[in-house]
Amino acid sequence: MPAITINGLVSGIDTDNIVSGLLDIQQQQIDRMSLRKTEIQRKQAAFSTLESRMLSLRSDAGVLGRTSSNPLTKLSVTASDSEAISATASTSAVSGVYSLTVNSKAAAHQVASQGFADADAEITQGTFEIRLGSGDVKTITIDSNNATLSGLASAINASGAGVSASIVKDSAGGSTPWKLLLTGTKTGADNAISVTNNLAASGGTATKPSLDFLNPVQAAADAEVTLGSGAGAITVSSDTNRFDDLIAGVSFELMQVSDGQQVSLTVARDTAGAVTAVQDFVDSFNGVLGFIDDNSTYNTSTNEGGVFLGNAGTIRIQQSLRSTIQDVVPGANPLANRLSAVGLSFTDNGRLQFDQSKLQDALNGEVDGVDADDVKKLFALGGESTNSGISFLLGSSRTKSSATAYGVDITQAAEQATITGASNLAASTVITSSNRTLSLDLDGKAATVTLSEGTYTAQQLADHIESVINDSEDLPGREIKVSLNGSKLVLTSASYGSSSKVSVTGGTAVTDLGLTTSLTDTGRDVVGSFIVDGQTEVAVGRGRVLSGDPDNENTADLQVQVTLTSSQVSSGVEGSLTVTRGLASALDQVLGDLLDVEDGLLTSIDDGYTSQLESIQASIDRQQATFDRQKESLLTQFQALETAISQMQATGNYLSAQLANLPSLSS
Repeated sequence: MPAITINGLVSGIDTDNIVSGLLDIQQQQIDRMSLRKTEIQRKQAAFSTLESRMLSLRSDAGVLGRTSSNPLTKLSVTASDSEAISATASTSAVSGVYSLTVNSKAAAHQVASQGFADADAEITQGTFEIRLGSGDVKTITIDSNNATLSGLASAINASGAGVSASIVKDSAGGSTPWKLLLTGTKTGADNAISVTNNLAASGGTATKPSLDFLNPVQAAADAEVTLGSGAGAITVSSDTNRFDDLIAGVSFELMQVSDGQQVSLTVARDTAGAVTAVQDFVDSFNGVLGFIDDNSTYNTSTNEGGVFLGNAGTIRIQQSLRSTIQDVVPGANPLANRLSAVGLSFTDNGRLQFDQSKLQDALNGEVDGVDADDVKKLFALGGESTNSGISFLLGSSRTKSSATAYGVDITQAAEQATITGASNLAASTVITSSNRTLSLDLDGKAATVTLSEGTYTAQQLADHIESVINDSEDLPGREIKVSLNGSKLVLTSASYGSSSKVSVTGGTAVTDLGLTTSLTDTGRDVVGSFIVDGQTEVAVGRGRVLSGDPDNENTADLQVQVTLTSSQVSSGVEGSLTVTRGLASALDQVLGDLLDVEDGLLTSIDDGYTSQLESIQASIDRQQATFDRQKESLLTQFQALETAISQMQATGNYLSAQLANLPSLSS
C-alpha cells in the first residue's frame, strides 16, 4: 500500500508535525527499547571478547599442563658443528657433553652396466627380476614395446622396487659411453641391489645388458660412529645416517660430515623455551583479569559504568581463576607445590608477576631438592605408580586427582599373537626359485613375501624371514619378530591385543620352513579396572593400554600402560596410582567448565543476552506495528479532512460564481 502523505496545502494545517506529536510517546518507547538493545549487544560483544581471551589462556595453560612434550622438561641439543650433525633430545635424555667420531656415512648401492653406443640401444627381451635388500622382488618384462636401454630404465623406475635407474654417459667409454646406472633408494650394507637377469642372450642387433656387481660404482655401506676416545669407546653402526639408540633420549643425523671428523653434542635443559611458555601463560592470565577490570570501572565524569560493572558472572570468573592457581598441589614435592617456588606471585592489583631466574634455577637443579620433573608436576597432570609394570600415560579434564591412590586391578595381561612351527628346520635349508614364497596375514593385512635364494642355517633363515616380512611394502606399519624355539620357527607380531594377528596362509616355502597353513593366533587386550576408595570403576583395555570409562566419577579418561606379563598378574590389586593435577592442568579444567558449549557460564550468559535481544526485538516489532497502524489511521483521517475542505472550497467557489452571475441573469 503506497504511503499516505498530507502536505496541508488545502487547509494550511502542518499535518506532519501534528501526527508526529500525537505519536511522540510511542516513538519514545521504541527509541528506549532500541537503546536497551544496543546496550545488551555491547555487553554480549564484551563477553565474546572475554571468551576469546579465556580460550587463549586455556591454550597457554594447556601447554604447561601437557603430560608429554611439556616445555618444562624439554632438553635442547647443541652440536659443535651444526652443519655436520643435526640432533634432538627427548625428556629421557641426560644432560652432558658427548664426544663423537664419525668413521663413515651410510651409502646407497650403485651398480652400472656395460657400455652401449646409444641411450636407446636395442636390448634383448625376457624378464628381469630386481630387489633392494630384503624388499619385495619385482619382475620386469621386456618386450618389443620397451626393448631399449632407456626402456629398461623406465620399466625399473615404474616397478616400485626401491631402485632408481638412469642412463649416464661415461666420458672414458669411447664408442660405447652410455651405461645403465642403478641406485638403491635406501642406504646401508643390507640394502644392496640384487638382480636375476633372465633376458635373452645377445644376438643380432640386440645386446643383453649385464651389471658389474663385482665392481660397484658405490658399495652399499652403513654409517659408523664412535662414542668417546678411550679404551672403552663404543662404536655403533646404522643402515641410515640417523642414530636413535647410541645416546639414551638423543637422536642425531649425520649431515655434511667427513670421515674421521670429531663432533661434540651438548645436551642441556631448554630453559629459554620453558620461560617463554610460562611468560605466555602469565600474559594470558593477566590479559583476562585486566580485561575484566578495565570494563568494571565507573567513570565519574560521564556517570557511566563499564559493561562488567557489578556483573556476578565476571566476578565469579576472576575468583575462580585466582583461587585455582593459588592452591597447593597435593602430592607434589613440598618444596615446589605452589607458584611462588618457581617465581610466580600476585601483585597488589591481583596480577601475576614472574621472576624468570627462579624458574631457571629450579629447572637447572640449582634449588636443593627440586628438579625439572617437580616443576612439571606443579603445572601438569601426572601420575606415579608403585608398580613399574603399570605407568601413567594421560588423562583429560574429567580425570580427577587422587585424594587417595587409585588401585589398578589387572585380571589379564596383554598378549601378542605368536605361532610356532609344526616341525624342526633342517640344519641347512636351501631356498631356490621353487620354494621361496610365503603367504601370511599379519595384524589383519595379507601379503606374500619372497625369500632370497641361498643356503641358510636355522638362525640365518629366521633373521632373513624377519627382514623380508618387515621390509614388505604390502605390510606398512606392521612388524614381526622371528626367532627359534629349539629348531622350530616362532613368528610373533610386535603389536599387542586383539588387533595382533599372525596366520600362515600358503606359499611354496611353507613345508621347508616347518610351517603349516593351519597355524594362526590372535593376541589379547589387557583387562582390568580401577579401585577408588573400595569402589570399582570400569576400564577398557586396548592392547597394553587400560582406559577409564568416560562416565567414571574419578578415573574418566585415565590411561595407563600395563606391561605386566601373565605370570605377573595375581589376584587383587597389582599396583597403586597417584594422580596429581598441577595448577595449569587444574586451570584448564576450570576454564573447560566455564567455556563448556553446553552448560558453561559463558554459554549461559550469552544465551541470556540472546534471549533478551530476541524479547526486545519482538517488543520493538510489536510497538512498531502499532505505531505504523496509528500513523496510518491519523494520516487517513487528515487526508479525509483535507479532501472534505477541498470539496467545500470547490462548492463555495461554485456558489460564489453562481451568485455573481445573478444580475446578468435578471437583466
